[in-house]
Amino acid sequence: MGKYKLFYKLMHANGALVDESNDTPLVFEIGDGQLDPCLESCVKEAEVGKLQTFLLSADESFGQVYDEAIQVMNRSEFPKDMRLKTDAAVEFKTPTGDSFVGCIDKIDGDDITVNFNHPLAGCDISFQVEILEKYKNAQ
Repeated sequence: MGKYKLFYKLMHANGALVDESNDTPLVFEIGDGQLDPCLESCVKEAEVGKLQTFLLSADESFGQVYDEAIQVMNRSEFPKDMRLKTDAAVEFKTPTGDSFVGCIDKIDGDDITVNFNHPLAGCDISFQVEILEKYKNAQ
């Protein structure tokens, strides 16, 4: 595992900002879950002290949109007191205790369309990174 201190910007290929470290550098270790594995691979390739931009296709980053990951659910499957609105993220627990987050795409009466694809699925992205420090124990 490698440990890094860095600044980053994650953008849609069209330039729309998705996430960034702002003025506070991110300190993370490869595999700790703070960055997606596709972004971790860019960090491993980046040189310390050099601002670099990686352009990743949807297949190289968060994958394509899968129709089977879009589900129409009945309002009764949600807590009664939950206020549902379009574009809201909702967490679901499986019987085994795993969690999945979906985004509400559409509300049509009691039919709630939930998209379980990654929010950046189907998008080409740009990942800009500046490694400030690669710690000695980093590979």
